[in-house]
Amino acid sequence: MLSRDWLLVETLVEGDVSTVVAAGAHPRHWSGLGSLRRILGPALATSAVQAVQQCRSGESQRVVSGDTVVVAEPVSCAFGGVHGVQLWAGPADAPIPPRRRVAAWDWEADTELAHHGPGLEELVFARSPDQVQVIRTPPEAFGAMTRFDGRLDYFAMVARLHEGGQWQGEVDMVGDDDQVRHFQMITRARPAHRRISALMHAIPELDTAKPATDPDVAMLRAVSQRSGVGVGIIELTSALIYEWAGPPPPPLDRWLVQRPVIDPDDLSALRAACRELDPGTVARLKLRVQFADGEPITAQAELVAMSTGHGLLRVWSE
Repeated sequence: MLSRDWLLVETLVEGDVSTVVAAGAHPRHWSGLGSLRRILGPALATSAVQAVQQCRSGESQRVVSGDTVVVAEPVSCAFGGVHGVQLWAGPADAPIPPRRRVAAWDWEADTELAHHGPGLEELVFARSPDQVQVIRTPPEAFGAMTRFDGRLDYFAMVARLHEGGQWQGEVDMVGDDDQVRHFQMITRARPAHRRISALMHAIPELDTAKPATDPDVAMLRAVSQRSGVGVGIIELTSALIYEWAGPPPPPLDRWLVQRPVIDPDDLSALRAACRELDPGTVARLKLRVQFADGEPITAQAELVAMSTGHGLLRVWSE
């Protein structure tokens, strides 16, 4: 039996724990490599597993066995590793179909910065080459999400950052061209590296949910952008601001695309408020922040906790 579609294998963590996460446009739920025997047959499955393992070095693989061929192509991350392998098996003399569109990213817990792998910004944001960057803040990515049905489960995994933590689901992202695109997002926690590693797999064939926009998030963004203050959506366990529903006004506007250094005492007070604040109540805070090559700025802040484990942080300058 041969695969008519490219298979996507995630290799997000070290060791022999790779899984099949997509067959063509169709997501699969962490199917072990043993499932390749069912998909490809025993003989080809052995060659395919070997090709995946060898592909972790970053080199494409092509294994011919009789009248069949196994092709493996790596999906590289920003750090030079391989986060996924695209796999195809078919007749040796048959044309190989175009690969799926897949790219990788990583998020570092200690810096709270995302590192985008080759081709990710072009794929997800339709970004022109002169606008592509490797390092981004969480709001730059999550602010482009128009639907993220698994938001709470994903951020619970991020906050725990525990061995074996994993999440996958489907998300909608709006690009620089204002077009919405549909993706399968596959993520694993890597606590030894203090990192979340991920793949983004374009699946426009499954973009059938209408409307794509989360109405609650859309309403929050619409109201916040007219409020005159910055409104950040914050994960209370980690105190991570992962989206600015309303942009911070000057001189705090750099917070949209930079992660400032927050005075340690003020950061401790913010994290304490995130832990201790009852849902629906408000805490007033002072946050002394400093952006790269800038002077310290004192921001006034109000934190409102919600019952979902998330909150809103309103900020403005003195």
